[in-house]
Amino acid sequence: MYNDDMAKESIERRRTPPYSFARSSSEKETKVDQDSKSNVLLAEIDLSACPVGKILDYREPDKRVEEAVFKGWNNALEWGPKQGKRPSSYRVICDGQVQVLEHHNKTGRCLTTGEPLWGDYTMEAAVRQLNAFTKPNNDEPHAIVGLSGVMVRYQDLRRYYIFGIEGHDRFVLYRREDESWTMLADYRNGVDRGRYYHLSVVCEGERLACYVDGKQVFVAYDDKFLTGKVGVRTNTRSRMHSIRVTASDPARAAYVSRQSAYDREVAEVSEKYPNPVLWKRIDISAYWPCAVRVGDFRGAGKKEIILQQETEAGPRVVCVNMDGETQWDKVYPAASGLHMKHKIMHDLNADGVEDFIGVEGDLLRMISGRTGEVTAETELPKTGPYRGYRGESVSRYLHKLGALWPCRIRKTEKAQDLILRDGDGEGTGYSIWAYDDQLNLRWRQDAHDSWYGMYMWFYDVDGDGRDEILPGYQLYDGDGNLLWLMEGAEYIEDSGGAGHVDHAAFGELDGDESNGPEIGIAGSDPGFFLVDARTGALLKHHRYGHVQGIHAGNFRPDLPGLEMWMGNRWENYGILNLVSGQGDPLMRFEPDTISQGGPPVNWSGDGEELLYLYSSEEAFGFYDAQGRKVVRPVCEELPFECAYGFNEDVVGDARDEIVYVHEGSVYIVTQDNSYPEGEQIYAPERRFDISMPGWKVNGGEASSG
Repeated sequence: MYNDDMAKESIERRRTPPYSFARSSSEKETKVDQDSKSNVLLAEIDLSACPVGKILDYREPDKRVEEAVFKGWNNALEWGPKQGKRPSSYRVICDGQVQVLEHHNKTGRCLTTGEPLWGDYTMEAAVRQLNAFTKPNNDEPHAIVGLSGVMVRYQDLRRYYIFGIEGHDRFVLYRREDESWTMLADYRNGVDRGRYYHLSVVCEGERLACYVDGKQVFVAYDDKFLTGKVGVRTNTRSRMHSIRVTASDPARAAYVSRQSAYDREVAEVSEKYPNPVLWKRIDISAYWPCAVRVGDFRGAGKKEIILQQETEAGPRVVCVNMDGETQWDKVYPAASGLHMKHKIMHDLNADGVEDFIGVEGDLLRMISGRTGEVTAETELPKTGPYRGYRGESVSRYLHKLGALWPCRIRKTEKAQDLILRDGDGEGTGYSIWAYDDQLNLRWRQDAHDSWYGMYMWFYDVDGDGRDEILPGYQLYDGDGNLLWLMEGAEYIEDSGGAGHVDHAAFGELDGDESNGPEIGIAGSDPGFFLVDARTGALLKHHRYGHVQGIHAGNFRPDLPGLEMWMGNRWENYGILNLVSGQGDPLMRFEPDTISQGGPPVNWSGDGEELLYLYSSEEAFGFYDAQGRKVVRPVCEELPFECAYGFNEDVVGDARDEIVYVHEGSVYIVTQDNSYPEGEQIYAPERRFDISMPGWKVNGGEASSG
């Protein structure tokens, strides 16, 4: 059971020494007349006409109340359909004669509004904290003390100032930067959980004046965040009302000037990038609905549109050329019994045509894409030591995020090996099995010291022509021998999402081939790791929150090597960090609170790749390394303004096109300019989520470098 001493101990652990100057009201600081200095209403939440009941629930089909009462406010810690489907923790109730917004449990929640370039303003709310304690979560795995209040100069979900009620002991102003909580000032006067306190922060440059019930309790000076959004945040049971933000006329005018300058800057920078135009619309309505991708299924030596349908007779594969003409149409009855989630298409036998490889019952099967016949099959192995029951077939325990992984761990011309892996419902793996191109089992390995992760990655670290295998925090050679366990991996704390690797960029990242390749690891709750791929030594570690996705590309051509954009998930969706190939932080922003990153796009062909986001209409577009949206890859001929599309070089000049699939049609968007023949053009090689650098003569052969 928690007590007051434990709460105070937790507060002391949270503190870091303040580096800014604070004054208390006893120092006779001149009181700011908030009403006279803040006369422009920027935003508010008026609950007076809001019906009592649950609110801000993504599952509610009638959004009229939310659109009226919370218009312009973002429920930033909601997990909706794209984020994990967590129900709302908010409801509107009557507390006496006042309609209030109640957060009714001990999860973290916040509502935000405003613009990143808002500067000077007053943020206020009436806050009542019912419980003094909270519980750990992915964002704060060791949290026990409740904190409810107003946020100012909000940068993202892990960087902001918050003035609030902490426990039932004090009012406090923190500057938060990821896991660093710097206490700028506090006011210890006890807290009555039965009443509301009107909290307000007046922001003027680096001056942050904090008020409780109209009385100035302290002033802090800090220049870390000089602009930012606003919000309210809580991690425990609490109630709030009278939430509003105001600014003076000069402060509002200053914001408008800053925003105009930024918009002009983005417009000027964007001019150097080609505009998107529709290259082709290809009608696939005869095969709709179907899965669509671009590749070379039948060994034609060129890219085609590959359509796949699931029919009663078996999977049907149709190949259509870029003129919409059908080149291949075949049904595969022998593949009809393959498990939907545990099958892949890959040319494992190297005959030039992709094969179906998958699980049917307790069998692992390969069906020839060329003939449609079963060319190899074997009984699935028994369970490993950590997943399932002893002596049982592994068929019931295969990994939900991909059980089969083609690779090249023998000296073969193409990827003619196969890894089978088990896993659980949380994306963690426990054992892997290696097969050759005839489905002969070669070896098994088990995750003894650290669990395997959500996916698998392969790269030839030692240059022997065989890929090494990265299933998690450990590396194996092609014969299944453990080469290393990442330095410190056995000490990683599992806080409900920290026990495995979520994503990785595996290859030559820092641009220095003499020190071998590197691995950038999205390690979930512990953040980002940069690892020496030869030894497993830890080179850099940044606690950015729950880092989930990572993509490496040439986002900063002025720097050596590649850069990595990484995106967060659980409890801090939408935060994107850009890190150099040496592991140094370069940039950070939050385009929405849904995204966990996106792929690099070679749009211009000049060596610079752009970040492609499509998680929301707000975020949709290509971004440069400064976080500026420089291209919106749609045009007038498209029947939509925002949609998911995948990037692929379709036209053939090495630059990426964006391929959209919409209601029985494929739309291919390309650049409005042609690249000069005979000139060098950037031609990266894509391997998993890393874009390996390369150049070629436009119209000629590619070369690395």
